[in-house]
Amino acid sequence: MMVISSSAFAGNWPAWRGPTGDGITLETNLPIHWSATQNVRWKTALPARGNSTPVVWGERVFVTQAVGDKRTLICFNRKDGKLLWQQGVTSKEKELTHATNPYCSASPVTDGERVIVSFASDGLYCYDFSGREMWSRTDLGPQSHIWGGAVSPMIYQETCVLNFWPGANTYLLAVNKRTGATLWKNIEETGFGMND
Repeated sequence: MMVISSSAFAGNWPAWRGPTGDGITLETNLPIHWSATQNVRWKTALPARGNSTPVVWGERVFVTQAVGDKRTLICFNRKDGKLLWQQGVTSKEKELTHATNPYCSASPVTDGERVIVSFASDGLYCYDFSGREMWSRTDLGPQSHIWGGAVSPMIYQETCVLNFWPGANTYLLAVNKRTGATLWKNIEETGFGMND
């Protein structure tokens, strides 16, 4: 279930932990109490459990969800919670995860024109605000860890950065946010990742 507070129509929240990456907002007069009815503008049922946090830009709310064997990005109307679109991919193979960490735990990131999401072993994907796939990177390799994957991408200027781990291939990757082309890749050589 996703719930939007009645005072939530403030600034954009474009990434996990907000616009400055520290979880702090400069907005004021936000509700500190809510229930199923108190301080709720709308709520909508999600297709499955999830740990991804919603991101918000303008009139759009985006959240990732695993729906069966699909890894999806879902877009809602910020005003009323109406489902606008749902896009994604069918997972190629089942990854390890923990019962408390459903698949698609990584939060999306947006710059107001595109939404980029990591589907772990299934790749890095970029969609426009109408749900059209702009580019994808399905060549990143597998992720494998007993707790599952949950690393959210980030956007900085013209670059999208992804800490691609855990797994045998662990690296920091920077791609062009408009094309998905690799700008640089820094391989981690510590051996950390598989079952740590």
